[in-house]
Amino acid sequence: MIMSKSLAADALLTAVDGGHVAVFGESMDEAKKVFAQLLWDYPEMSVVAERIDAIGRISLTFPGGGTLTFLSLKSNPDRLRGWSLDRCYVPIGTSPEFVSMHLRPCLATSKDGTMAGY
Repeated sequence: MIMSKSLAADALLTAVDGGHVAVFGESMDEAKKVFAQLLWDYPEMSVVAERIDAIGRISLTFPGGGTLTFLSLKSNPDRLRGWSLDRCYVPIGTSPEFVSMHLRPCLATSKDGTMAGY
């Protein structure tokens, strides 16, 4: 599933402005497709942001301190413990239990705390 351009721009601008954003895919392959589409639409991202490819995630860190991280819903949810996010994007149809148990706590301390489905 591909993220709409307006949501992708919102995620990118939040990270560029210093916010912490996570984009989840149904699988890591799906998350990588969303990342590739975002990179295709905004190629300057690869010049401005530091890219980190780790097992189970891709992260971009911007000069203002913001991050844009791509993850899989199928990865171990315990890896989200202690994360603080300003925005979170999940595929429509994501389990309400997963959202309430693992994602809402990540958004709890943010003044924004937005979650959107794509």
